[in-house]
Amino acid sequence: MSLTRFLLFCFISLVPAWGNTQVGNRPAAERVDSILDRIQVDQQMDAETKSNFADQAFRIAEQAGDTCRQILARVKQATYLDNMGKADSALTQLYWASRHYPPGCDSMILMSLYANLTNVYLSLNELDRIDTISQRLFSLWNPAWKDKSSRFATLNNLGIAQASRGAFVLATKTFHKALSEAEADGNLSYIENALLNLGSIKGVVKDLDSAYFFYTIAAKNARKNTNVDSYMSLLINMANIDMERGKQKSALSILDSVYTLADTLKSIENLAYVQRSRASLYAGMNDYKSAYGFLNEFLDLNAQYLDEERVKAVTEMMEKYESEKKARQIQQLELDKLDATLKTERITNTRNRYLYVGIVIFLAAIGIYTRLRYVHKSRTAIQKEKDISEGLLLNILPASVAEELKQKGYAAAMHHDVASIIFSDFKGFTAISEALTAAELVEEINTCFKAFDHIMTKYGIEKIKTIGDAYMAAAGIPINNTASVLDTVYAALEMQDFIINRKKEKDEQGQPSFQMRVGIHTGPVVAGIVGVKKFQYDIWGDTVNIASRMESSGEVGQVNISEATYQHIKDAPGLVFTPRGMIQAKGKGEMAMYFVHREG
Repeated sequence: MSLTRFLLFCFISLVPAWGNTQVGNRPAAERVDSILDRIQVDQQMDAETKSNFADQAFRIAEQAGDTCRQILARVKQATYLDNMGKADSALTQLYWASRHYPPGCDSMILMSLYANLTNVYLSLNELDRIDTISQRLFSLWNPAWKDKSSRFATLNNLGIAQASRGAFVLATKTFHKALSEAEADGNLSYIENALLNLGSIKGVVKDLDSAYFFYTIAAKNARKNTNVDSYMSLLINMANIDMERGKQKSALSILDSVYTLADTLKSIENLAYVQRSRASLYAGMNDYKSAYGFLNEFLDLNAQYLDEERVKAVTEMMEKYESEKKARQIQQLELDKLDATLKTERITNTRNRYLYVGIVIFLAAIGIYTRLRYVHKSRTAIQKEKDISEGLLLNILPASVAEELKQKGYAAAMHHDVASIIFSDFKGFTAISEALTAAELVEEINTCFKAFDHIMTKYGIEKIKTIGDAYMAAAGIPINNTASVLDTVYAALEMQDFIINRKKEKDEQGQPSFQMRVGIHTGPVVAGIVGVKKFQYDIWGDTVNIASRMESSGEVGQVNISEATYQHIKDAPGLVFTPRGMIQAKGKGEMAMYFVHREG
């Protein structure tokens, strides 16, 4: 905002206080409603812009003393903040709204507040709170109310929360209730959503016939509602169900029809989804050549889609700039119009007074403007440094540990009953290092470890540290997860695949290359932060020592696992185990070990 425009705003905003209060309040209410209505219907406006406009509406309502509209603006802003992935900020707005909600406001505002709370709690994975808020909304609900959007949104979120907790029977009942009410209301969008949720639930519990039934009805509804994207997505879901049921011919027919429609509409995203499903279909039929071809097409289409999204993002940024510029112009015109009206009414009696007060405000505004600029610059600099610090913190610590450290100033060490530890080490590292320059050696190690980092990220495994040419990672920390044992094995196999392929490339170039041993052991550990300077997240316990022995007792190109790890994953499909018998491990005596590799 320019200095002139800022000063004009400061001057005009104080004028209504000298006249009739109703003259000032009535336009303020209209402006709040106008802003909120606009952001509600404008589909081209992004969530951040809508959030800023909602905050502007709140400020106008606050100045006018209109508490109900303040509540409404905060609820709207929470919606857009949640859409931006800022669930914590959204929750703050909703907490404020709930604390300040006065008697006498439109009941639908309160219903919208409750519905938004279920949205945010779902984003934050605080599923138990959704039950409480949902029951509160249902207990206050009046069946005579025509706007049922809050009720349908709450039913949807409640069902998702129940399903996320594994309460599939209860979730099914909730979605059936949502479907029944949507049908009674005649709302095609809510009907489609309820059917989709029911199909998803049935798919999860492997009731494939029921899943197909619900997807079919939902697809017909989407077609009737001219929701083409939803229609294509549902058809792809139906094709995937047919694949699981062994109905490859039917699945292929559905995918062909979706491909034709997506091609006509130039929907790159849906074309990519179809080719991905075709790849899975042909792989299940053991036609790997065709599967490979479709997979390559999927990758090409997906890359094209991502490129288009980047172009779209740039375009939206430009449109956002123009939209905000226009909005500021409109706001200024409204302010000028209000000022002109008030001046006309009181010009005779207040001209000199305006002049005197205007001079005072002008001088004060200069000081305020200067101060605001300083504060803004300071806050920007502080936020930038904060973002850098948080980025560095998350690069060395797990997110949950970093958050605890920020809140408490320390992070308590935690015991984990089941953690799976990966150790890797390069064979003949010293000899290879002598054949490379220092820069070449560091570059090669970095290439390998970067690849390992990507693999760990893929499987949700926490990298612990590197020591020279050794790499250490752990699964099942800082969040306990027994299913992570299998992930460590898959990750270790991919690590070996990378090193083996890397060696082939280096051998063809006549350059030295690494070979690697990998070992895994599963057991209890203690995890936490060591020290107060240059702190590091680390793990301790005999499990760590045994994992190290699994690596040193292994062989090049193999993944060597302990008896404990074997017991966790022995029934996993697609894996083959080679018993090694009792192997002498340094400092541990004889231990049972197994080589693990993929089937086929």
